[in-house]
Amino acid sequence: MSANAPCLEVRGLTVERGRLTLVEGLDLTACAGTLVQLKGPNGSGKTTVMRTLAGLISPAAGSVSWRGQPLPDSGTFAAELNFIGHLPGLSGELDALENLAFHAALNRAPRRCTPQAALARLDARRFARRPVRQLSAGQRQRVALARLALYDTRLWLIDEPFTALDIDGRRLLEDLIDEHLDAAGIVLIATHQAFDSRHRVEVIELGRRAA
Repeated sequence: MSANAPCLEVRGLTVERGRLTLVEGLDLTACAGTLVQLKGPNGSGKTTVMRTLAGLISPAAGSVSWRGQPLPDSGTFAAELNFIGHLPGLSGELDALENLAFHAALNRAPRRCTPQAALARLDARRFARRPVRQLSAGQRQRVALARLALYDTRLWLIDEPFTALDIDGRRLLEDLIDEHLDAAGIVLIATHQAFDSRHRVEVIELGRRAA
């Protein structure tokens, strides 16, 4: 494997919340076309691991590297990452389209399409001009997930993306994930829910801890 290959490598990762160790000694390698599911109950550390992999918090021990360079020193990581967190990260006062446009103005990642087209990919154009505070939880989730379609990125980190989605929304997201993998993308998804994919899913079970 080339040292500059688009791979996320995790070695001996330990993450903590306060003084509680949530995950210890986690190893994984995710390269082109890889789909990894972090699975575990509430409180098992899924969100903390995802935020650590995204470079938002520092691990208690271990390392995370992208293209052979440790975070946060990797110069390409921010432009190649699409991170959808556990919370939608939307402004309730802006409408759906304004939220995507504002996010795109701040993000270093190259765009794949327009905000309008990204919303259409998640079947969300019909409420594109409604303030987010007026949307249902499922509609807000579709707006947040439209960021996956908006950017041309290699690595997707997605935390509990099926929350509040109806059957049609789940299928749209599953199709989007498969298309990304078909194009040699990398997907790490944190969810305890089952989902469908044409690709092999590498499941990592995180320990059972109190919520």
